[in-house]
Amino acid sequence: MNLRVQITDDDVRIAEIHRQYVEKTDGFEVVGIANTLVDAQAQLDVLEPDLLLLDIFFPEGNGLDFLKQTRLQNKQVDVIPITAAKEVHLFNEALHGGVFDYILKPVVFLRFQATLERYRQTKKQLSRIDQLDQSEVDRVLHAGRRNDLHDSPELPKGIDSLTLEKVQQVFGSTQGSRLTSEEVAATIGASRTTVRRYLEFLVSQTILDVDINYGGVGRPERRYFRKQSH
Repeated sequence: MNLRVQITDDDVRIAEIHRQYVEKTDGFEVVGIANTLVDAQAQLDVLEPDLLLLDIFFPEGNGLDFLKQTRLQNKQVDVIPITAAKEVHLFNEALHGGVFDYILKPVVFLRFQATLERYRQTKKQLSRIDQLDQSEVDRVLHAGRRNDLHDSPELPKGIDSLTLEKVQQVFGSTQGSRLTSEEVAATIGASRTTVRRYLEFLVSQTILDVDINYGGVGRPERRYFRKQSH
């Protein structure tokens, strides 16, 4: 049975992009799209989705206030904010509201898909157990959260371990550098298209991060860098 998703975003075009992303991910279906918080509440009451993808900034209010309200109403819905809000206090507020993840716009599809797949896996694991022990807690809370992929036995189609290791080594030897796909491609001797696929995969696994520069003429420039360990 598919997990049911409600999308709430005041931008109609972005909501449609997120709908397409959800429907490209196995095991999920979109049951509602709301462009206002009033409509979001009405849909939540009637549709009772499993997962709410929620923007934070709306002309008429704040998505985090909406999140608080759903908790006060004891709605049995999981929430993932998808937002341009990079302020740490908003991120902390979302964490206090019990969100499953926090995705920043503009959304990278592989990052989005990885979150949904981790969410589906978490729901599946919880449905199989009656009582928790520490190993089950660790498996649910920390599944997929790793700092490297050298030991990962399962890679998606189109990603091979040797090329992946070469791409990661570029960032290991250039600490702090923010590199374009063209620069990485030149370093390892691969095509830009191939390297871009690996870079986006590493972003989806939260190993790399990306800055997008909209300045100048032409396509926005994407510069990749290794996430800092804490």
